[in-house]
Amino acid sequence: MNLQERNLLNKNFVIAGVIILVLGLAIAIGVTLSSEPVTAGLPEGEITISGEPLPEFAGENDLNIVAGLPAPTFSAPNENSEIITVEKNGNAKALLFLAHWCGYCQKEVPIVQNLIDTVGVPDGVEVIAIATSIDRGRENYPPQRWLADEGWSELQLYDLEREIGTYYGLNAFPYWVFLDKDLNVVARQTGNIPENIVLAQLVQLANQ
Repeated sequence: MNLQERNLLNKNFVIAGVIILVLGLAIAIGVTLSSEPVTAGLPEGEITISGEPLPEFAGENDLNIVAGLPAPTFSAPNENSEIITVEKNGNAKALLFLAHWCGYCQKEVPIVQNLIDTVGVPDGVEVIAIATSIDRGRENYPPQRWLADEGWSELQLYDLEREIGTYYGLNAFPYWVFLDKDLNVVARQTGNIPENIVLAQLVQLANQ
């Protein structure tokens, strides 16, 4: 092997080494990124659910299917990672399931908050926002920051893996579930609800 051939061979070894090094770094970075927990930056805490799951929301026929059914009780973390239990406590409940990336939810939250600010929540009724279907790759992540920016003043809970949503028959956003003081289903609704309809439903819950 002459000197020119030896230099060419050495050059090829160097290029191959650089390529292997770059590929190794790319793989290492990819592993690091993909191994980051989906829940990074989110409230932490175990979710527990008791009771039978509700049927999936059925649109216009839903009330004929679920009216009067007992809703599951559950525990979930709030924005401060404190575990809150939703169970019978003498109050009716209006559960609002939200996805931080959902445009309709982004419209619904300020409407509901304006109602709360101007009229208030009737005595004996709790309004609870439940953030679910959380995706750190989409807008308004993390959801607790989004709700804080919207000035949300009521209880907020975090259903990190959509466990609670599945038990409550969630299949679209936003998703309202209205429960009487015995935690039986009064009504369920998807999509944006006008402020006056939300108020009427809350008043109905208070008067039951």
